Amino acid sequence: MTRWYQHRFHTVSTLRLMFWAVARVPLFAQPPIAVVTALVFCYMLKRERKAVSRNLRQITGSSGLALLWKVYRVFYTFSDLMVSYCYVPQATHAQLLSMLMDDEYGAATIAKYLAAGKGLILWTAHLGNPEFASRILEVHGRPVNVARVVEDQPAEKMLRDKMVSERLRVVDLRAGASATIELLQALRRNEIVAIQGDRVYNPRHSIDVSFFSKPAAFPLGPFLLSQVSGAPVMPGIVIRQGWLRYRMLGGDPILPGDSGDLEADQRAALTQAVRFLEAQLSVHYDQWINFFDFWRVNATD
Repeated sequence: MTRWYQHRFHTVSTLRLMFWAVARVPLFAQPPIAVVTALVFCYMLKRERKAVSRNLRQITGSSGLALLWKVYRVFYTFSDLMVSYCYVPQATHAQLLSMLMDDEYGAATIAKYLAAGKGLILWTAHLGNPEFASRILEVHGRPVNVARVVEDQPAEKMLRDKMVSERLRVVDLRAGASATIELLQALRRNEIVAIQGDRVYNPRHSIDVSFFSKPAAFPLGPFLLSQVSGAPVMPGIVIRQGWLRYRMLGGDPILPGDSGDLEADQRAALTQAVRFLEAQLSVHYDQWINFFDFWRVNATD
């Protein structure tokens, strides 16, 4: 399994220091501090900086100083994400809604498909603030099941534990078939399943799709769940619109295919989701928080 974050600062002690400091810094002072912090880490984390550069060069075609500025902005977005761990996990639903720039945020569409009784699969990505996306779904009164791989790394476990609550559960995809069964049961209880679709955890259940004119592997898991459960897949992301201010963007729900060709239906559904991600990255490229060479890691032989 790929480990995406192995830099020396991703430790429990560093996170504790950050959470302690953020709690003592007024909200208005946090963005200017983040400007400096992002600059420092952008300079120090050379491997991650180079990986982000390659990703953004593929997406935007930029080079030189223009590319370096865009790379820096990714590190600034990451600062917002890390600081949000001090606010988002314990926020009430009213507080979460107050962080949104748009009160609607696709709520009517989500409610419509939940009313059908088959649950809902949110196909999201490491774009903007995926943790906020998981929590805002709780407003619909349904448990949210976040499907992800929890690495055997203390800092990752610490962040996971901050997000878990009675309404938000993490389903570890390393459990294999038992994780799949758990997610199917959640959908049959008309709950919400959130899956980040821009990382491949099991190459056997992925296929290549053209992504910014270059093939990349994406997981089929969300669409397999959709075919079996009947739940629609809704592409959706939460982007930053200021410091700790967000907007949710959603694509058209993708219904289970009925052509009789299961493989073709899954490929068509995945392609539609990837086109949604491409459209958002074309505008919000500086909020894609993937600090590894995406096309190299997600290549298939």
